[in-house]
Amino acid sequence: MMQQIESNDIGFTGMWSNPTKFDCGILFSNPQFPDDVFFNKLTGVTCLSQDMVDRSLEHLQKNHLVPYVYSLNYPEFDKLLEKKGFSYYDTQHVLKKRTVLTKKTSAVKITHDNIDLWTRIFCEAYDCPDWSKPVTTIVEQSLQSVGYFVDDSGSSCVALYEKDSIMGLYCLGTIPDKRNRGTASSLIDFASNEVNSRNLEFLMLETYGKDSLLEFYSKLGFDKVYHKTVYTI
Repeated sequence: MMQQIESNDIGFTGMWSNPTKFDCGILFSNPQFPDDVFFNKLTGVTCLSQDMVDRSLEHLQKNHLVPYVYSLNYPEFDKLLEKKGFSYYDTQHVLKKRTVLTKKTSAVKITHDNIDLWTRIFCEAYDCPDWSKPVTTIVEQSLQSVGYFVDDSGSSCVALYEKDSIMGLYCLGTIPDKRNRGTASSLIDFASNEVNSRNLEFLMLETYGKDSLLEFYSKLGFDKVYHKTVYTI
């Protein structure tokens, strides 16, 4: 299960960020999203390579990006990062939902004709107006691989990515003045129905501790599977 989830994460991230593969890890970076903890990261680390950490740090800092490193149940790697001057930043919780039939919900599928709608909602939801142009370009380039949707009211957005028999739910966001109206939940229900209709194993998503959304997702039927510790310098 963990391998499926990590593969899904890497597949989706690779469409939004530039991947650099090492022997025992992969670095994602996108200079257009300089402070983002998800799109600029060294992840999938499976060995204690100081050279990999140094090269990743050099690349990120050269491109004026905040360096984030993800550690998955790897205490020895945690100690290496601490020696390199990294400190704890956040915890990324990985959740899954083995779906059951839910109430039917609809959503607006994004096509080349309405990409601007998804971009606008995403950038308002995540308070990143400067990202509008690169987000539009990325969505346009990845439309054949990712399902981009907004709720019927045009308040929330989501990206759904199918790989390795599971559905990854990414970029879920709601315009600030439209929150607490159930629009994000309706998109989760829509995603759950997509999992059922495609006979996939489960729906997964990732959330950060600082966002304080674990209780929200728990009420919607998600369970914690594992977590990753995020470091920065």
